[in-house]
Amino acid sequence: MHSAKSNATGRLRVLLIDDHPVVLAGLRSFLRTEPEFDVVGQIGTNHESAARARKLKPDALLLTLSAAIERPGDCVQSLKRELPEAPIVVLCLDARVREDDLIKAGATTVLPKDSGRDEILNAMHALRGGDETGPRRLGRRASSHPPAAGSLSRRELQVLTLIAEGFTNKQIADRLGISVRTVETHRERLMRKLDVQGTAALTKAAITLGLVNARG
Repeated sequence: MHSAKSNATGRLRVLLIDDHPVVLAGLRSFLRTEPEFDVVGQIGTNHESAARARKLKPDALLLTLSAAIERPGDCVQSLKRELPEAPIVVLCLDARVREDDLIKAGATTVLPKDSGRDEILNAMHALRGGDETGPRRLGRRASSHPPAAGSLSRRELQVLTLIAEGFTNKQIADRLGISVRTVETHRERLMRKLDVQGTAALTKAAITLGLVNARG
């Protein structure tokens, strides 16, 4: 599995693929608020999509699949054929489409139609969560088992470790050279990814992942 590689600016070049201008505008709008991403274009899901995607040379694809697309697996497969090293995050709006079929076709991550802004951003951030981890499959529902540490970005692992060691948001921000708001954002993403709530649950997750030792 290949890692998503960012460009010289450190940003991940993302191509948006959807047939609905309103959806495209919404996706583009909130991706633009994240400094890690650079939206390089937006295209529809017609028969020319794969060829156009190849010309734009994105690092990653964010594809929305609606019920209007007759062969969603073929759509993913054609994009993967043209851009074999670019991970594909699929927002699936058709409940009849099976996640496993999209994964087999080449999707890296499949998100359900009710996914919110944070869930989509989490999926995109996971693509750049450290070169050694590469993209991860998140699936439609949170697992009852804790995720492997590799599903978290390097920065998220740092923040989670410091939370478990008892540092406040301000102290974490000072130690990592980032803003308090950025720490809060990482904390929110960690709770969502780990499917937990609160500092105690985050600490337990850090212990489970082997980031810190349990205190006696």
